[in-house]
Amino acid sequence: MLFFNDVSISSFPGLMVEDIRVSPIQYAPLARQRPIRFGAEFVRISGGSRTVAVTFAVLEQDREARAMLLMDVRKWARSVDIGKLQVTGYPDMHLMAGCTEFSEHSSRQWWEDSLKVVFTAYEPYWLSDDEKSVPCGTDVLIAGSAPPKMRIVRTLSSAASNQSWSDGTDTITLSSVPAGRLTIDLDRQTIDVDGQSVMSGFTFGSSFIRPKIGQMNISGAGTVIWQERWE
Repeated sequence: MLFFNDVSISSFPGLMVEDIRVSPIQYAPLARQRPIRFGAEFVRISGGSRTVAVTFAVLEQDREARAMLLMDVRKWARSVDIGKLQVTGYPDMHLMAGCTEFSEHSSRQWWEDSLKVVFTAYEPYWLSDDEKSVPCGTDVLIAGSAPPKMRIVRTLSSAASNQSWSDGTDTITLSSVPAGRLTIDLDRQTIDVDGQSVMSGFTFGSSFIRPKIGQMNISGAGTVIWQERWE
């Protein structure tokens, strides 16, 4: 079935789920039109969002009870921020999504079906429920079909200078790091200490390490933490 923020849609009495449809990631190709000749030059393909649509029926003839039930379902689906969305058939993984559509309903035709709730995942990859970690310098084998969500963390008791991390191809070097909890988010390409950006210490010639599927080893001091992802 479907769970949003750990609450199942099937927990509402009198509601019968008909179908759950998970869309593929929407691809967005970019091409440059040729100025003289016919056709275009391919540049790249990027990925957009994906949706999860739930269709259901309400087996309730009383109009007031029916309206109250649908209000409860809307309240369950509505969130001020994205939440954890789990779907049967995708074990040990979830999407981060939010409700973007709720279909209208008839106050007379209690027998109507195909009422719909649509969730949109703007971060379209399925994310592993399990978070893994190893000390820097450890060989790891990363599964999945998309680059993992990855960060490096380290707690410094005092300020330090010229700190580096590398995967053998790309190297991150910080000229100075204040005391506190350092977080290098390789997915978003941000660096902070206790929530405050320290990107000013990012040295010329440095480049962010790119998370990838397969074998990885990141040298340096700290802990590498990641979650595997799938398309």
